[in-house]
Amino acid sequence: MPSPDIDYTRSIKKYSKLVARNKWQLKYLPSWWPGVKEKPIIISEGDSWFDYPVKSLTDVLGVVLRRAVGIQGFGMDQKTNVIDWLSRDRKLDGIFLRLERSGDHAQELAAKQPDKKYGVWENKFPSQTLYTALQNKYVRRHLDCIVLSAGGNDMVDAVRHGVIQDYQGSCENSYDKDILKSAAIEIVDYFLQAFLYRDEFTPNAKVLCHSYAYAIQVHRGTQVTINPDDIFWFTKKIRTFMDLKWVKKSLESIGLEISDDGEYVKTSESNLHETFDKKGWPANPVHEHQEGTDPERAKFIKAMLDALYDEMQNLPAIYKAQTGKELTGFEYLDIREEVQEPKYWSDFIHLNGDGYKIVGKKFADKIMHMLR
Repeated sequence: MPSPDIDYTRSIKKYSKLVARNKWQLKYLPSWWPGVKEKPIIISEGDSWFDYPVKSLTDVLGVVLRRAVGIQGFGMDQKTNVIDWLSRDRKLDGIFLRLERSGDHAQELAAKQPDKKYGVWENKFPSQTLYTALQNKYVRRHLDCIVLSAGGNDMVDAVRHGVIQDYQGSCENSYDKDILKSAAIEIVDYFLQAFLYRDEFTPNAKVLCHSYAYAIQVHRGTQVTINPDDIFWFTKKIRTFMDLKWVKKSLESIGLEISDDGEYVKTSESNLHETFDKKGWPANPVHEHQEGTDPERAKFIKAMLDALYDEMQNLPAIYKAQTGKELTGFEYLDIREEVQEPKYWSDFIHLNGDGYKIVGKKFADKIMHMLR
C-alpha cells in the first residue's frame, strides 16, 4: 500500500489541515520530535504532465485496480507524472495541494470556478481552481510555491484545428504561423491571470512554470499496462454495478480503447499524428521498435513548442505593462532538450515513469533553489 507519509491531497479542506498541523508542530513540539520539520507549502495546477494517467480520479482506486485486476499506473503508490515524483522527493519534502486534471487547458488557470470543459470528467467531477484554493486562510498565510503546467493541450488543439495545412513540400510551407502564434499568446494571457491571483492573495509565493520536452513519437502505446484477459473479466464484472461508459472514458483518456461488449483492448495513436496523416505529411518511419518521427513532423513539433516557449518569455514584459511592476518570484524551467530518447516516452504526449523521474528531479532542484 502507499507510504503513510505521502504529504499531498486533492482536497483544499484536507490541505489546510495538513498545513495547520505542520505549523502547529513547528511551534509547539521540539525540533527533535519525529516528523517535526518545516515543509514547503506547494500548490500544483496543470494538465496531464502533472496528472497522467487520470491520477486525480483514480488515485486510491488505482491501487485496488492494480492489485486486483493488474491495471498499472493509476495508483497513488505508482509514480507516473511530474508531481508524483516531485511530491515524493525526499530533499524537497513538501506538502502538496494537487489541483491538476488530465486534459485541462490553460484557461483553467484563470477560472474562478471550474470551467467543466476540457479536463477528464470535469462535467461530473470538476476539479478545484487555483483561485478557489487561494481563498483558504492557511494557503494565503503560508503558501511558498505554485507550480503550473498548461498550454500543451491548447497548442495541440490549435494545431489540429487550423494550424497544420495540407503538405506543400516542406514543413515551413505547410502550417499557419499566425494561428500558431495566436494560440501561444492566448495561453500566456491565462498565465498572466494566475500571476495576478498570486499577487492578490499570496504575493510572496514563488511561481514555477515549464516548457514541454520536444516530443518523440512511439507506437507502443501508453505506460499503463494491462492483461487483456484481466480487463475482459474486469469490465464484465463492473458493468453489473457501474455504467460501462464510466470505465471507457477513463481508459480512453489514457489512450486505451475498449469495445462496447468489453471483448478487446487496444492502444490508440496520438491525434496530432493522425492530423499529419490526414494532411498528407510524410509518414513516420515504421520499424522493429515502433518508434520515431519523420523529420518534417519533428521540425514542426519543435516549432510548435518553441512558439509557446518564445511567448512565455514575454510574460514579464506583459505583466509590467499590465501592473506597472516588475514580475518577481517567477522561474521558467526549460526542458525542451531533455529526455530526447524513445525509452523515456510513453506516447506522443506523455513521458513514461523513467522520463518523468528525470524531469521531476529538475523541478525539485529548481524549487529548492527558488525557496532558499
